[in-house]
Amino acid sequence: MPAASVSHRHPHSCTPLARQLWRAVGQDRNPLCRPVDRARSRLLLTITVTLVLCVAFSTLFALTRLDGMLAQAHRTAGHRHQVTATTLAAVGDNPMLSATSAKAAWDYPPTDHRTGVLPVPAGTAAGVRVSLWVDDSGNPAKPPQPDRQVETTAGLYGLGAFAVTGATALTGYTVRRRVLDRRAEHGWERGWQQVEPLWSGRNRRPENGEC
Repeated sequence: MPAASVSHRHPHSCTPLARQLWRAVGQDRNPLCRPVDRARSRLLLTITVTLVLCVAFSTLFALTRLDGMLAQAHRTAGHRHQVTATTLAAVGDNPMLSATSAKAAWDYPPTDHRTGVLPVPAGTAAGVRVSLWVDDSGNPAKPPQPDRQVETTAGLYGLGAFAVTGATALTGYTVRRRVLDRRAEHGWERGWQQVEPLWSGRNRRPENGEC
């Protein structure tokens, strides 16, 4: 079979990522490939793997937080009770305010009569019924968190974890890349000092004793 018909797999025919991987493991036999080029490829491979691990860690962290937060939210919801309070006095209608507070009364437990100051819309009249969440003792409390809100919060925790770990990894990558760039620049300058006289022909000029 003619030699021209034989197909050989060469790193230059691969995708850029495959070529970088080929070079990182030291299999790129290109004579122009310098040690600093291999170091750059290893660095690129390292940051790629690191970012993938950051995504995996952040996802696991978010899922772990989600399990704990859902369990806590469900336990809290078991001690929250929605009751109806009745305002005892009217509040003025202030155009500068969209909400204010008024004294109100409610019963919880059913045999326990309670009063307190609750947030109400401005201009609320006396005798208006207001929905209220209380704890087991009948004191006003925050409403239970819906699962969707808990899932959103856990997702934000995951994004925060990825932001911190990813930024740390990218900072290390940037610092190392600058070191390699300076090394490559210095190597290029040394190489040019050796090649430039031959390329320009200065070492063959009469003042160098050559014809």
